Amino acid sequence: MAAEFAEKRLDELFVVKSGDYHAANALDPGHVPLVSCGDANNGVIGYYDIPDTMTYQRAITSAYNGQPLTTKFHPYEFAAKDDVAVLIPRRAMKETTLVFIAALLNMQRWRYSYGRKCYREKMYGITLSIPVAEDDEDQWVDEDAIAKRFSVGDIADNLLQSAVAVLRTEARG
Repeated sequence: MAAEFAEKRLDELFVVKSGDYHAANALDPGHVPLVSCGDANNGVIGYYDIPDTMTYQRAITSAYNGQPLTTKFHPYEFAAKDDVAVLIPRRAMKETTLVFIAALLNMQRWRYSYGRKCYREKMYGITLSIPVAEDDEDQWVDEDAIAKRFSVGDIADNLLQSAVAVLRTEARG
């Protein structure tokens, strides 16, 4: 049976929050990766001493600056600069679903540029066509349909690339 697709607003699926830090040079060196809007190294610009209350894990970041809407999945603990949105799932989501949604957002980068930035308020209204299924509460993401569309190799490759980017940056630091 084919999956049913529906348009879902980003703010229906995620809490959209701006990162917490403006200037990396104001932070002390440490072990928590700090994510900015860059594409290289999965957006990680260095490692800093960040309190646990200011970190995220298993979340998505999406750039406001640089190439707006450049979107990355971070399965590890990280902190974020204020030039990225942190997308925190409103409900628990599988990693395959988070990678899938990051890919959908990356496919929409052409809509934005330096002159047409994608600020947090604009992100609320971004819609994604995703597989859905009825649950006890409402129509929600059909994570099984998404998982069937990915091969294990695709998922492992994406996670491996994320881990390698973090390790490369850590080795330089």
